[in-house]
Amino acid sequence: MGLISWYGLYEIINQYVGSSSESPLLSLCRYEHGWDPTPVPDPFDYQCNPPLMLVWSKRRLEQWNKASNIPSAIMGAPFVHYRKLRQIEKDTTARGTVAFPAHSTRLIDAVFDIDNYCNQLKSLPSEYHPITICLHIHDLERKKDLKYKEHGFNVVSAGEGNVLRFEYVDKFYDILKSHKYATSNQVGSYSFYAVEMGIPFFIFGEEANLVNSGDPLWPSEFSYDDYPIGVYATNLFKGPTQVIREEQKKFVEDELGIHDCLSGTELRELLIESNRRTIEAYEESLDTGQGGVEDKIATCATLVDYFQHLGEKDKFLKYVFKSFEYAPPKANFCCYLGSYFKDVQQYEQAVFWYDLATRLEKPIGSWLTWFPHLQLCLCYDRLGKHELAYKHNEIAWRFNPENEAVLHNKKYFERLFGRESSE
Repeated sequence: MGLISWYGLYEIINQYVGSSSESPLLSLCRYEHGWDPTPVPDPFDYQCNPPLMLVWSKRRLEQWNKASNIPSAIMGAPFVHYRKLRQIEKDTTARGTVAFPAHSTRLIDAVFDIDNYCNQLKSLPSEYHPITICLHIHDLERKKDLKYKEHGFNVVSAGEGNVLRFEYVDKFYDILKSHKYATSNQVGSYSFYAVEMGIPFFIFGEEANLVNSGDPLWPSEFSYDDYPIGVYATNLFKGPTQVIREEQKKFVEDELGIHDCLSGTELRELLIESNRRTIEAYEESLDTGQGGVEDKIATCATLVDYFQHLGEKDKFLKYVFKSFEYAPPKANFCCYLGSYFKDVQQYEQAVFWYDLATRLEKPIGSWLTWFPHLQLCLCYDRLGKHELAYKHNEIAWRFNPENEAVLHNKKYFERLFGRESSE
């Protein structure tokens, strides 16, 4: 079944530990998704109270252990594990430079003068040309690609961040490996991935100011140079350059956990034991009535997700219905039941639960805003109700316009009805 995750990390780490998409090994832990210059871990990670936290490096492990008593371990950078397993190397025909401008998130805008940055890139010596701009999905959503195109640059992207399998990492390495050099105006995960596979990276151009429009974990304005490791990394990679210095190589290997991470087998054994202890504790807490209503519902959700991945349908249903003892049905549990009936091809029952999920309160921006509509599209299509299927795919598209399954469905309905979907 697999799990949609940021950059497909769930599937990448599963591959590293020799597990399948259906395995719940990772469902009970949290893991870092990229390089972070801040001196403390993301508070959201330890506020979630996971039984295990997986970090990239010794530096991050030390920071985590100072902030939390929750067990942690060094997994290294998942993209690097993937590159090595797939034996991805720089192309022998690689040429030019790929530029990764400092990227935004949904709530934080990377602000700098793009026109000025483009002119700075154009001023690089001929050895660095042609220059390709690789934009993050959130900057494409902000239409920043238009500025780069006005300056004549080719603009590419690794695509949607939330993916099921290896779509993002494959696109990313396809872009990276075809270039001789990599650059940015801010150190980021791409800096380390480039150097790790033998591509010189350098910092060049106007620094980005990161403007926060609502993320509670970050200041209203900041830059990576506000943090000591950010200053060090920026100075270390100041360019242009055509070589990788030994001190750069060592820094990259340390930050990626190259020599400090658990092997795939060691990490798998750690996850199995952590999961066993955690599930026993969760089941015991429900049996003994520990915690408040929201805690109990959250525990049910965790157990439902875990047993769904294991394929243990009796326990899966047990904890879905257990959640109804504490409060009226919530949207996520309705989706769980919808998935159960969809999987056994009882589409009318699946429609009932997915439809109910669309009517219940849900967080803004949550997967619950679009996922039940996508599933209603599938169910109605199976039932031969193609107009209803089309309607719900359009709703899913409005909530998640870059989702590959939704876009695939749009093309399907264009062929089916001989017309274009709404824009």
